Amino acid sequence: MKNTSFRCLWIGQAFANLGDIFYVVGLISLLYNLTGSAFYLSLLPFITTIFRFISSLLAPLVIDRFPLKRIIVQSQWWKTILLVCLGIFIISFDHGFSVAVIFFIALISLLDGVAAPVSAALVPQLVPKEERMKANGFLNVITQTIFVAGWPLGSVLLISTNSSFIIWLTVMLYAVSTIYTGRIKVPTDPVAPSNWDSIKSGWVAIRQIPTIRTLISIDFITTLASSVWVAAVIYIYVEQNLQLGEEWWGYINTSYFVGMIFSGLIVIRFAKLLEKYIGFFITFGLFLSSLLILLFGTTSIPALALLLACLYGLPEQIREVIYTKLFQDHATEKTLAKIHAVWGAVINLTFAGSVLLLGFITETYSVKTTFQFSSTLIFLAFLYATFKRNDLIGKQCDQLLSSKSSNLPR
Repeated sequence: MKNTSFRCLWIGQAFANLGDIFYVVGLISLLYNLTGSAFYLSLLPFITTIFRFISSLLAPLVIDRFPLKRIIVQSQWWKTILLVCLGIFIISFDHGFSVAVIFFIALISLLDGVAAPVSAALVPQLVPKEERMKANGFLNVITQTIFVAGWPLGSVLLISTNSSFIIWLTVMLYAVSTIYTGRIKVPTDPVAPSNWDSIKSGWVAIRQIPTIRTLISIDFITTLASSVWVAAVIYIYVEQNLQLGEEWWGYINTSYFVGMIFSGLIVIRFAKLLEKYIGFFITFGLFLSSLLILLFGTTSIPALALLLACLYGLPEQIREVIYTKLFQDHATEKTLAKIHAVWGAVINLTFAGSVLLLGFITETYSVKTTFQFSSTLIFLAFLYATFKRNDLIGKQCDQLLSSKSSNLPR
């Protein structure tokens, strides 16, 4: 974890993540000032999710054609160039500029959909196997800390400056991220011509590796449930359950992320223990998440709601770090990047659908019913994980993997 390349990776990611937050803050303000339309604001998450889904499906074509480091550096570089163009447009926009903003959002989302799985696949090349759990926990702590600090900082900057300034600040952050990412040293990846086999290779790998297949199945179910934490549902929860002002939506989100940061620190401190009892921590974490979300959805006590939101972040983050570690242990770097691309595509599409589903349940029934439904889904994931415990532990997987390793797509 102390090598220079890993340091450059997390510093580059930190600047990129902070830039992503400022980018969203600036775009929301820009779109609203240009259009005054809630519809255009809703297009921001919709366009982002859809185009990330598309690029995740096509990412294996790029992964097979170019080395991983080149992909992540070039994607960050092109994001910087696109934002420079956007900044120039802002200076001299016309009445139809809102369409251009949507165009830039789509292009940047396409780049993000490719860069995300590649970034996750670089960690095994930079960190020894015995230190990967700590490394993943450390990266998650950095990411969640930036989320906690970045949104209020972005709001302060928006109040004191304007959207144009924030866009240009994001350009600087992206440029710094590109410089640090370019300093990462990894072995040269073998490249191959891209074709239809590249697109389906990630899906084939998932089918052939029981541990990863089980993890993605669990994550599919929990993603359906996780949309209860989106602003639309929490806003109604604060109004109906807590009967407090909208500022409590921010308090709850902050508590949630604080819990995730604390969880990352636990992973770093007790990495060996988590590795020893991976199956237990996944299944128990799912049971705990189901219980916490049920209690959160029924309470009307503000302080208890904050505590439960914080506690909910603990098993979520621990489970995410364990998932990442298991993915890294059961696939080569190229295959890992493709698997992450498939995972991203599935999660993006599932999340988009679950937002609509849980929004419908909240409007048709009540916000309490929504949380009860979410809790039930996570409990079903717990039952499934218990049934597939051998796959999570890896007892059967390792033998199967070794016997099929020659057939796995690279």
